[in-house]
Amino acid sequence: MTLLIAILLGLVQGLTEFLPVSSTAHLTLAENLLLRQSMPLAFDVLLHVGTLLALIVYFRSELLLMLRGLLGKDAEGLRLAGWIVLAMVPTVVFGFATRHLKATAKDHLWVYGVCLLVTAALLFTANNLSAKNNEARDLGEMGPWDALAIGTIQGLGGGFGLSRSGSTIAMGVFRGLKLPSATRFSFLLGMPTILGAAVLEGTHILKPLLLHQPLPAEMAFPAGSISPAVACAVGVAVAAASGYFAIGLLDRFTRKPRLNPFAFYCLCAGVAIIILGTVGTKGFIYAQGVSLP
Repeated sequence: MTLLIAILLGLVQGLTEFLPVSSTAHLTLAENLLLRQSMPLAFDVLLHVGTLLALIVYFRSELLLMLRGLLGKDAEGLRLAGWIVLAMVPTVVFGFATRHLKATAKDHLWVYGVCLLVTAALLFTANNLSAKNNEARDLGEMGPWDALAIGTIQGLGGGFGLSRSGSTIAMGVFRGLKLPSATRFSFLLGMPTILGAAVLEGTHILKPLLLHQPLPAEMAFPAGSISPAVACAVGVAVAAASGYFAIGLLDRFTRKPRLNPFAFYCLCAGVAIIILGTVGTKGFIYAQGVSLP
């Protein structure tokens, strides 16, 4: 892994984690094109930590509100925290039930292309509904069924490679929330989701370390890489900075129904990835005469 690749992977993670375009699809494609293998697990986990830092900084006011609620000082904050906890229940249940599908999809790149097409359809539909629904509700008017529905699609979508932000925002709109409210809840729900995924993956690294065993080949950095510490530090910094930018961009875009540009991108990217998955990334690269680092 070179310094440039560490920067590019951090950029891809930061932007696509929050923009509704499927980070899983883009990172898998980046791995195929840049590394020709899976990312080192520690690097992958730390990239997610970078995006989590972006969420914490951007939504620090909401976090303080929920903290006050948990301390019994703010009813609105307590209610919001409760909906996030409730949404995490189906996320965990369905996430574990479909976790094997993610590994299977990595071997069939076209699956991510199909998921991007589904994401495009969700975004187009949500955008149109949001523009027409004059009785949509604010975040403070959420109910338990809204939280459960959003958490369910997040849990199911994670296994299939749907965009987490795209699917949860769309479900929020389908449930009758205003687009900005659905977007904000999707971001807040991302905090425990990303943290949980990072902790879960991190245990796979800690186990061999605690047992004084060598890391499996798929967890180690490729031969000839720059210092793992440098790669991880750069990746985290880039993921955090680009993630913060992406959050702000989507936050501004969704103040009015403007999801169609993302939907159109998912449509084009989905078709391209299906074609790429059919011919194979290596065949595509060699056909273009590209020399990978």
